[in-house]
Order: sequence, then structure tokens, then C-alpha cells
Amino acid sequence: MVSRKTRIMVLIIAIIMVMGALLRTGNERMDSSHFVGLCVRTGDGFSVLTDGKRTVGVYASLEIGRVYLVRGILLNTTRGLRMRPETIGEAEPTFPLDHITGAYWPSRGYSLLTPERVRLALPLQVRKGELVEVAGLWYGGRFYPINTTSRGFLTRPEDGMPWTVEGTVIGTGAGTILWNGSEEIVLYLPYGIKPRPGERIRVTGRTRFYSRLSLLVDSPDDVVVLGRAAVKPLEVARIGEIAAGECAVTGTGRFLRLNCTGLKLAGFSARTGDTVRFEALRRKSSLLCLNCTVTVPREDLPNGICSFSPGRLARISGKVSWVRIYRNGFGLANVTQDRCWVLLKLRKSLGASIETNGSVTAYGLFTTYRNMPALEIKSGDDLCSGNC
Repeated sequence: MVSRKTRIMVLIIAIIMVMGALLRTGNERMDSSHFVGLCVRTGDGFSVLTDGKRTVGVYASLEIGRVYLVRGILLNTTRGLRMRPETIGEAEPTFPLDHITGAYWPSRGYSLLTPERVRLALPLQVRKGELVEVAGLWYGGRFYPINTTSRGFLTRPEDGMPWTVEGTVIGTGAGTILWNGSEEIVLYLPYGIKPRPGERIRVTGRTRFYSRLSLLVDSPDDVVVLGRAAVKPLEVARIGEIAAGECAVTGTGRFLRLNCTGLKLAGFSARTGDTVRFEALRRKSSLLCLNCTVTVPREDLPNGICSFSPGRLARISGKVSWVRIYRNGFGLANVTQDRCWVLLKLRKSLGASIETNGSVTAYGLFTTYRNMPALEIKSGDDLCSGNC
């Protein structure tokens, strides 16, 4: 018969074996004593490393985005693999990396535009809008970059991709209009950013092809003022440059018409006959006043009644010898001074009232009426009868 002492020894051995099995189930020491992985989380003396297939918790504070070789005791716990490190050092990745390409665009959280938005766990050490190829790992819905290769910047706009462009601001409103030397680009700028017409700027934004090429800019830092556009004489100034000249006003309204150019002048008020000196932004079909002044008011023009020349701007002053109003409302007045005379054409829309033997002063362009010298005026404001 088995002695009582032997039975007790067998029971003790059995208990030890059961306890060992239970311990191995909850905290098993494994033979592997090293792990190479990318740090994706850290804090409070604990970090998480991954190689893309396995994830290991390490009892140490490490730096996110670095690859480490950790040697130590590897344990299989109920919460996954854990390692109590003996040595830790930075290392090159020995595991396969994922590769993505696109343009770097940090905005409301770091991201790559490919043009799809890929959220990055860490910023890249490249310039905003730069094309890059990034090698790294996916973890928790974000991409952790390890190596980055720059591919430069786009030289032509592509829909949805960042683009950097330089040019002159030639218009403002719902969208700022930039002229880059060959085409107009509509800029949608952050609130409070309002570059002035005539300024040269460099701007980076995301390209959109709407009815016109557009650039969506989301940061004030993406708009850099480079200076003022070049000032050139009117006759040689190109679009995006500042034209300088001195001309007489031949017509008024929303724009001023000038006697020296077919381009209309916007952003300034003057009267027909005034001489204006200006620095104005040259646009496609108009000039935008930046600095304009009246140098010679029209009242200072000489009386040109004796200096008839078709198409020339003139001021005439004299006495009305006769007035004729036709059934359609159109009228003529003969204005004389000494031996000179000119017919004054009176459109019905002028609402002018002129009397025979009265004095009159008018500003307009010389023309002809049935081969006779005449003056055509554009507005009732350009005609004064009586004491002028």
C-alpha cells in the first residue's frame, strides 16, 4: 500500500502542476527576447510598438514615430503581448512598409492629399503643398510615417491638389482675382485676408476647376505679399502692371472714357473735359484707379469754338443764335462766338432747355451734322446755359 507520506507528495506535485498551467495561461514567458517595431503610442511609462502584424506593449516611455529594437522578457498576457525591456535602441525597420504618395497639406489635423485625404499621425518635415512619397505603417486609422521622399511641387494645377502661384491682384469681391501672367485665378481667402489691387502676392491653396480656375486657401500663412506691381507708361503697361498717364475725360458713367486709350477707367469720378493724372491697374479690358487726381478742371479749358477738329474733346462757349426742336424730340442750337459757330446737338434724353440769345457753355466731342461742324454732349451735366 502507498504510504500516507507518498500520497501527500503526489498531491503537492499535482497542485504545483495545476498552478503552473494556470500561470502560463495568464502570463506566459516566451522564448523570443527581442522585437523590432514602430512606436505608435506612449505615456506613463508604457508604449505600444507594432511591425504591421504584431503589436507589443513595452514598459518604457518611447517616442512616437521611432523604430526601436527592444530586448527583454516577452510575456503573453490576457491583454496581449507585453515586454519588460532589458535594452532599448533605435533601429532600422526590418518589417515591410506601406507606401503612399500625394501632396502634403497640413490642415485641421495633418493629412496627405492624393487628392484623397489621408490622416497622418505626425507632421512631415516638408513644405506645405510639396509632393511626397511616404513609407510607414497604418495603425488605428492613421498613417505613421517613417521615411519621406520629396518630389517637389506641381508646376501645373490639378483638381483637388495643392498649387502655389504668384501674380498681381487685379480685382476683389466675392473672390479675389489674381493675374499670374497668362490667366485669371479666383482666390477664396480666409476671413480677414484682403490683399489690395496692385499688390503682388504668392499664394498656396487647393485647386478647383469651377467655371474658372479657383484656389481655396485655408490659412493666412499661405498668402505672402511680395510687393507692388511694376509701374509702366500707359502705352506699354501690360495686364497686371500699373499704368501711369495723364488724359482728358471724354465720357462719364460707371467708368470714365479717356481720350488717350480705349480702356475705361474705373474707381474714380470726374467730369467730361477734366484732365486726370492717374496710376491705374491694367486689367483685361479696363483700368482700375489706384491713385488718380484731376490736374486741369474743365473750366480751365480754352474756348474751342473756333478750333473745330472732328473727334477732339472741346469746351465751347458762346451765344445761342437759334434753336430748333424736331417732332422726335431731337434738337439743334447754333452757338456763335465772334465769327465762329458750331451746332450743338441736343438729344431728347438730355432734358436740356436752351433759349435763343442766351449764353451757353458745353463740353463734348466735335463731330459733324450734315457736313456742318457740331458738338455732341453725353450728359445734361455737360451743358450749362445762362451764367456758367
